Amino acid sequence: MINARAGSMRFLVGVALVLAISACTGPHSRSRSPVATEPSLVVAPAPIERIEPLPAQVQPGPLQPSPVWQRLRTRFALGGCGYSDAVLREARRYTRSSQHFSASWQAAMPSLLLVLQEIERHDLPGEFALLPYVESNYRSLPARGKGPAGIWQLMGRTAVDHGLKVGRDHDQRLDLLASTEVALALIERYDREFSDWRLASMAFNAGEYRLKRALGGASTTVLDAQRLAQLNLSSTTHQHLIRLLALSCIVAEPERFGVDLPQPGAEDLLVQVTPAAAIDLRLAASLAGVNVEEMLRFNMAWSGQSSPHGPASRLLLPAAAAARLQLALADFPVSLLGAWHARRIDIAGTPAEFAARLGITAKVLAQANHLDVDAPLASGRLLLLPGADPDAVAAGDPQVHAIKPGDTLSAIARRYQVRLAELMRWNGMTAHSVLRPGRNLRIRAPAH
Repeated sequence: MINARAGSMRFLVGVALVLAISACTGPHSRSRSPVATEPSLVVAPAPIERIEPLPAQVQPGPLQPSPVWQRLRTRFALGGCGYSDAVLREARRYTRSSQHFSASWQAAMPSLLLVLQEIERHDLPGEFALLPYVESNYRSLPARGKGPAGIWQLMGRTAVDHGLKVGRDHDQRLDLLASTEVALALIERYDREFSDWRLASMAFNAGEYRLKRALGGASTTVLDAQRLAQLNLSSTTHQHLIRLLALSCIVAEPERFGVDLPQPGAEDLLVQVTPAAAIDLRLAASLAGVNVEEMLRFNMAWSGQSSPHGPASRLLLPAAAAARLQLALADFPVSLLGAWHARRIDIAGTPAEFAARLGITAKVLAQANHLDVDAPLASGRLLLLPGADPDAVAAGDPQVHAIKPGDTLSAIARRYQVRLAELMRWNGMTAHSVLRPGRNLRIRAPAH
């Protein structure tokens, strides 16, 4: 049970466990078919709309056990195996190694469950839950230079135009929830514009204006597969659609390709935890009972360049780890969430002795390190300690400030030209927090 004292901490429950896979059903009963049947394409330029990411307070409904692959099949609307010979060729290429194909979906399962839930919430065709596999194999890939990032491979300009933060220390293209909300809103917008789900998918890859130029000013009554394939677009864009349809073909008829689609387990269910203040990822991982790599797997948005394990204001974790973190946060001091560092101790002692030197309670230090309060600590042991790494301070790192007697939060904020509210958020502090001399505050330049 999760402690009720977790006040402002909220769970955003991911999606359901799988019970069984049943046979393929007919297409999803959305009002528009994937092929336009009357002149309805609008090719005039449209202004860019601002699409806000999913608000953190919006929570989906309770868990509903349901077969994940069948949930996808019942929403398919784009043609699948019967679309063209190119789709079947691509499906065979994908499943050349059926074992590798199944393993890649097993790795993607936590993210797939989350995306599928949002697909259902937006009432979109099931094929679009497969789109991140086309884009990135469902891997949350960081950007290279000015390139795309995240499972949806969103470009920086597109992400910023639609409400996401893209910076050195926080890139929401790597946030599964925020990026999925923007990606699906874009797909909905393209469908409204082109009245054809296939064109919506192609616009997601090529951009709406490039697609409009390819369509020209002429209206069309039917865009069958042959005519669509003749649009003056790059081979990459045409292949993008074929791959999406090939994946839906495999999911619709896995036995045709000798594929065993993996089944989700309890560990694939992601739950959102929202601490009362931004929490250091190393501390969060320790309190949740997972390693930092597992923490970063679903929280890459908070892994910045200047602070590889910086503070996060919300976290996605497998359900069991999320429950452990919630319980730990219920009685962990909010003022100590923000900045921690790992250091090897040079003398033996107990958590109580080290905590006394740090000005914190033995319980907090023990909890942060999964120790008993009276556990003996040998010299050379690695401990997680509050505050930024003092080596960084000694090197003159502008990202941290060593608190001195007489310092105040407002004076520190003025000195570094940052907002007081941001300074407190970055360090998990409130207006009533006590500044302890020797503690390191995280200092970050405001985003531009």
